[in-house]
Amino acid sequence: MPITNKDYFQSRLKRLSITMSDEDLEVFFVSKQITGSSDLTKPDDMDKTFMEIVLELLITPDISEDDYSIKYDRKALESWYAMECSRLGIENLLNKGKVQVKDISSLA
Repeated sequence: MPITNKDYFQSRLKRLSITMSDEDLEVFFVSKQITGSSDLTKPDDMDKTFMEIVLELLITPDISEDDYSIKYDRKALESWYAMECSRLGIENLLNKGKVQVKDISSLA
């Protein structure tokens, strides 16, 4: 039985304990010109696209109001994101623009 793009994304989200409404997922698919009901044919391409969802979650602030809250284990997601970027051969956008501190004491 073939798996659809939507099923693949939902499975990936579930593995990371991330809930996303069908409407939000459909909006994401439309923005990427992906048909959710189409059979998955290129898992690596879908993984690269999936990384955009995770990146969006990492830059979204935690929400907490009364008894309701949405929080993610950012450290774990960042580690997973870095590992997947390496595996897929894509740039880790979380590291982009980070300043690297160098010891210049040897120049004195």
